[in-house]
Amino acid sequence: MALTSRLEILTKMARNTARPGSHRLRFLTLSRYRIALLVTCLVLVLVLVLPVLPQDAHRYTNWTSILRTPATTQSPDTSPSLLLSQLLFPPPSDPADGDHSWIAENERTITSLLRCVEQGSCGANQTKVVILTAGDFRGLLYGMNGGEAIWANSTIIALRRLGYSYLYAINQAHTSQLYNIFREIVPLIIFNVPDDTTCFHDPECVLTKNRPHGIPAWKIFSFHFWDSPANPLGKKWTMSPENYHESSGNTYLGYSIEPQCARQAFIPHEHRPRHGYVLAKEAGYFTHKNHAFSPDVFEAASTAAGIQLFAGVRESLLPDYYPSNITNVGFLSSAKFYETLANSRVLVGIGIPTTSPTPYEALCLGVPFINPILQWDANNPTDKKRWLSQHMTLKSLDPPYVYNVFKGDKAGFVKAVVDATSNPIQSFVLEDMRMKTVEARLANILETDWKAEGAKVLDERKASGSGETFSL
Repeated sequence: MALTSRLEILTKMARNTARPGSHRLRFLTLSRYRIALLVTCLVLVLVLVLPVLPQDAHRYTNWTSILRTPATTQSPDTSPSLLLSQLLFPPPSDPADGDHSWIAENERTITSLLRCVEQGSCGANQTKVVILTAGDFRGLLYGMNGGEAIWANSTIIALRRLGYSYLYAINQAHTSQLYNIFREIVPLIIFNVPDDTTCFHDPECVLTKNRPHGIPAWKIFSFHFWDSPANPLGKKWTMSPENYHESSGNTYLGYSIEPQCARQAFIPHEHRPRHGYVLAKEAGYFTHKNHAFSPDVFEAASTAAGIQLFAGVRESLLPDYYPSNITNVGFLSSAKFYETLANSRVLVGIGIPTTSPTPYEALCLGVPFINPILQWDANNPTDKKRWLSQHMTLKSLDPPYVYNVFKGDKAGFVKAVVDATSNPIQSFVLEDMRMKTVEARLANILETDWKAEGAKVLDERKASGSGETFSL
């Protein structure tokens, strides 16, 4: 029986028992209806409580050794007049209270889900629950702002706009608990690598003939930032942030930088100082095997363009090889970073980090990007298909947005910096990276019949005799 049906039945029970004159539910009567209601409450509460028990809880011989309830604690009102959502979560949790822990977020989601079922007011997709086991999603709640976090943030926004409910899981055991409560309405679960493979090989996690309540392998998806297939079922179950080369075959989810870009006001170019921002978070980037330019190249470019270069390097004590004409402003908060980038006239890549979201953010803020080409066909250097560049997606763009410069080409680099600072651009966002297109791709992923797709993979593996089999 579907979860929504079970909840509706329980809700009707609760309403019926509240009618005056009911002989079934007098104060001291524990009818089967009240028992069913209380059991359901207990299970849902345990889903929220169990994951935060001490890691060595298995050493205790009884529950009172772990949790002690103060004698003054008032017992919850189990009156049959209460709705299930009121019984579980009184009073309602308010996002404005500032508590954005995963526990509070899950509580709000479950409360909203129960209430909409009770009231018959569920929105489109609200009774579909996506479980987020990948740590990048929880990291957002604690201020993480790296590339994976930006991708996770975009995914959360898309889920919210599509109307889906989503719950955070902190580990494999918690994931299994949540899945066993909501399994009929869970379209998929998003794992990090290698947690996806760990669950797939764990008989206590994955669906098997002997464990019918496990997670079906075809519901296990991998949240993987790179272009390699990472999922036990292969490419289609590997979500990617970029539309990597066609041969990768991963499922392109992508992300948008529009939400965070919109929080930073666009600075008119005539009001910007003559600054350039160098994309480097660590001093070691300047000696990495992929670093594209020597220190004298930066000095020549800043002199020719009449600009001052800045970088946000983590180290406070800089090594001797750090370019002397690049001023280090230190590690910046997210808000300060956007402000600094928005006041720049050019973003300078030096070879690494690869496929960073920062160049997309720069373009959205009206800042062109210098994209180093690290490898190319010497016989046909203009063939972009043979290029290995710092940012592989943006190598397809040309000035005035992106200036592709060959590694070690001092004259080309100086010219690119001069041209970029002399030809300002307006805000630019790739069509594939607009929020509406991310939503469309995610909707398509969530609406795909993955059980049927999984059956195809299983048949192929059985026929070829290669690859691990699994239960559907």
